[in-house]
Amino acid sequence: MIKCHKISWGHCLSNTVFPVIEQGFKNRWTTEKPIHFFWGLGAFNVPDMREVEAKGLDYYIIDIGYIGVQIHRYPIPKIKDHSKTYFRICKNGLHDDLTDVTTDDTRYKKLLNEEHEIIKQIENYKQKEVPKDGHILHTPSSNGVCCYMHNCKQHSWIHWSDEQIKKYTDKRIEFRNKPKPGNKWWKKNIIEDLKGASALVTNMSLSAIDAAVYGVPIICHNSNVCASLGTNDYSKINELKTPTQKELKLWATKAANRQFTLAEIADGTAHEYLK
Repeated sequence: MIKCHKISWGHCLSNTVFPVIEQGFKNRWTTEKPIHFFWGLGAFNVPDMREVEAKGLDYYIIDIGYIGVQIHRYPIPKIKDHSKTYFRICKNGLHDDLTDVTTDDTRYKKLLNEEHEIIKQIENYKQKEVPKDGHILHTPSSNGVCCYMHNCKQHSWIHWSDEQIKKYTDKRIEFRNKPKPGNKWWKKNIIEDLKGASALVTNMSLSAIDAAVYGVPIICHNSNVCASLGTNDYSKINELKTPTQKELKLWATKAANRQFTLAEIADGTAHEYLK
């Protein structure tokens, strides 16, 4: 039995995604206990998730995938390319734990054939030395994510993380918030901020992917999908190493097996990988 927690806003992508979830999962997951699906952290999703957790039930958070064509976000979200836009479906959290995910590279090769930028960067990646005097790029997750993950506002997490950085290094800290219309980071490519950086620090931001494939070491939350490529130990901030190409390919292979197009969700492919 599945239950999709619909969001009433007419333009919400949940109105596109949930009918596909019901098509792909409803007749395949026939457990006695309901399995709950949420689109991101919007509306009343977080308190509803807490209720589900309190009952000892599982839930899945659906959001944009790790690799693929990004959606148009503002002012109204739209899927630009249905065949190359992927969605992650994460059990009891915001990101997937890739520890026990299959290393079958069929889906990685599919992404390679689709010529996604992140995959091209991995294919052409060459490990490099970390700049000794490079800045620290601080990229916190949104306020909603901080509330969900840490039970605190974004500014409180930023303050805590800043203090951790300053405790172990005197390197310059540069700040980059989530780009939104009107802020200084809107339409500014993150590569501009990663140039010369000795580390990227975040909690759950997918900017960790950009950093890793660009060859910048990462400190992130241990629930971040990039956790295997970095560390959550701030005390190591002066001795971080960049990932190897082998590590990046392994990460991308596993990540590819945890994201799906709408068509793949509808035809049961996602269910086969997630069951």
